[in-house]
Amino acid sequence: MSGSSLISILSTDHGRLRREQRDLSKRDCLKAIRYGKKSKGCFNCWIFEYDGIVYIVDNLMEREVTAYPSPLALAPTNIRDKVVHNRTNDLLEQKPELCTSHTVLVVDISGSMVKKDIALHKTRQIAAYSVTAMEFVVEQLFQKSATNSDVLTLIEFNRTAQELFSRESFDWVLYNKLLSRRDTRSYRQRAGLVTLDAITGDTNYLKALDAADRALQSIDHDRCALSLFFLSDGAPTDAQVLGIAPDAAKQRMTSKMQGIANKYGDKLNVHMVGFGASHQDFSVMTAMAAAVSAVDSGAKSEFIYCDKAANKIESAVSSLVSSTTMTRTHLLSSDRGKNRTKRTVQLESGDSQDQWNYFPIRRHLVYDTRHDRFVDMKGLPTGSFVGAEETYEENQLHKLHERPPPYIAINREAFGVGAERIATRCYLATSQSEESFKLQAMVAKETNLVQRPDDNVEFHKTFCETQDLASYLAYEFNNHLVGLPWYVQYLFWMTPSGQGVECWWRRN
Repeated sequence: MSGSSLISILSTDHGRLRREQRDLSKRDCLKAIRYGKKSKGCFNCWIFEYDGIVYIVDNLMEREVTAYPSPLALAPTNIRDKVVHNRTNDLLEQKPELCTSHTVLVVDISGSMVKKDIALHKTRQIAAYSVTAMEFVVEQLFQKSATNSDVLTLIEFNRTAQELFSRESFDWVLYNKLLSRRDTRSYRQRAGLVTLDAITGDTNYLKALDAADRALQSIDHDRCALSLFFLSDGAPTDAQVLGIAPDAAKQRMTSKMQGIANKYGDKLNVHMVGFGASHQDFSVMTAMAAAVSAVDSGAKSEFIYCDKAANKIESAVSSLVSSTTMTRTHLLSSDRGKNRTKRTVQLESGDSQDQWNYFPIRRHLVYDTRHDRFVDMKGLPTGSFVGAEETYEENQLHKLHERPPPYIAINREAFGVGAERIATRCYLATSQSEESFKLQAMVAKETNLVQRPDDNVEFHKTFCETQDLASYLAYEFNNHLVGLPWYVQYLFWMTPSGQGVECWWRRN
């Protein structure tokens, strides 16, 4: 074969249909055979990848089988990205009040989702995940309309419903996690799933809605916008599985949606998205969306039919983003119009017993004011030994600059509450028990206000800067005091001096 003009391919009806759906031409296939990357496929077929498109031809390279775009590539992430992602998730798990939006993505993975009729995508399931990852996650990351205080929960359903991951913060790690859910089964493994779905009843909405309701309950406060994004390609099979009439099953689903709408009110946005052939029955999804609007709860809902076009799925996702952003902005602006929400704090009393929370110390950081950032610090926190009489063991520990004990114990009750800060007692500890406390007590300070994770870090930076300035002023005051002509003779023994303690920041 000397060139594409000499390559003769007899396009089958199947291949021609795929090209028309995906806006590909026969000449593109010819170029792929000549210039593309070649690999062996199943059924003695050849796979050619060229210019972002995958072409499959027969063993003699004379007949085209199918064509589809190359899968979206994963984003390059490193260990640090994953560590930061996990730490943010841990923080939001401990303090859900920091979340500003929570989207529950519900994806149908029944047998019919392996059909190959969505333009520009290999299967319906791959289309659902690829478009959602690109339009919902990547677009918001680029536009900076979502931050790490916005989270997503993924639920997949067929005969049962399963929560694959919960409250994952927005970043490139989340994008990769969504793409990892794309169907990677071979043609042989997928064969017969569509027929099996029709026989066994593999699209059960009620279990998916129950799982979605539980997920929404996990973060429910007045500053968090809630969204339910429900993707399916046809009518449910709940009536078949439960042995009840279709209208009875439909009534249960609409009642469930009304209950969800009443529970979450104007914080909730619901998008029901149906895609596939126009002859398929989407009346239940339409009724579910209408049921939300029918109750006077303030919740917003919409049903969107996307046919078999990827760009319509993109529009549906964009609509979800817009609705969520508007709700989030409204809730946050309403919150700014009143006093900032303060935490509920229990104060120490003489009668109460100490109760401690133990946290592992994964990084020991101090704030570097010269470079405006937190940096790693070796040794012990200054506040754990300055101003106290040390035992021999503690003195040796200090002198050797050993790593701090692996835990920090923080009292559950505060001994002081200010307009902006909470102060609690804390100790370094070698294990999760009071007997393992080391060195002297320190003071742990935290914001008294409910804030986003980024604001929480900014609070500590501002506090450290203020503390550093106070230490500098104390140092200058001491120098000026010593410089007074009568200081050594009259004031040395009776004048107190100030010393600043370096701020230490625990990151778990």
